[in-house]
Amino acid sequence: MMMADQKSPAMLRPGRPSKAVQDGMSDKIIAMAASLFASRGFAGTSMEQVAQSCGAGKDTIYRRFPSKIVLFEAVVAHAHRRAVARLEKMPVTDGTPLEKLRLLLRELLIVNMEPDLISLKRITFSETIVFERDQPIPPQPDPIMERLVAAVRDAQAAGDLVAADPVELATHLIHCLVALPTTAAMTGSAAFDDPARIEAHFQQSWNLLLNGVAPRTRA
Repeated sequence: MMMADQKSPAMLRPGRPSKAVQDGMSDKIIAMAASLFASRGFAGTSMEQVAQSCGAGKDTIYRRFPSKIVLFEAVVAHAHRRAVARLEKMPVTDGTPLEKLRLLLRELLIVNMEPDLISLKRITFSETIVFERDQPIPPQPDPIMERLVAAVRDAQAAGDLVAADPVELATHLIHCLVALPTTAAMTGSAAFDDPARIEAHFQQSWNLLLNGVAPRTRA
């Protein structure tokens, strides 16, 4: 007869970790990898370093992420999901469609200027040869762009923006208001290190886009 404090062999065998535990480990790996990539770059980060930072074995890392490129792509995808979640939590305003569009673009700029996202953009830009693929990546739905295009359409319907192609207009707004400062930061410029400078760039660019750059004709 088995003693009360004894366990059967089946009970002693470790079972497969639950999905929650597995997901938690993947999240931990991505978080540690993001920190290492940001501080050491892509080439300066190894899977061994990621494993050590997580307190896990390399086999645990490789089961989830077969290569360093796959791991980096997971880090980028996680950052994108985080940005989408942040935009979804923006408070609903009672302003005009144009004001809502302005607030959305401003939040996009603030999110994209965060240091960890700048680091990921810098790595992607500097390691283009490493990430080169045999086939182009098929386009994927982008919730951020979809929301921006919808905001542009609302402003057009209200008569606040010209009746141009909303996708092209949204793309132009992104390039002028967001891409310019993020590219500068990504390439090492300190021009937008101060939040006040970021705000000044946004306000000036927004006013120029709405009012145009040509002088107004005098009556």
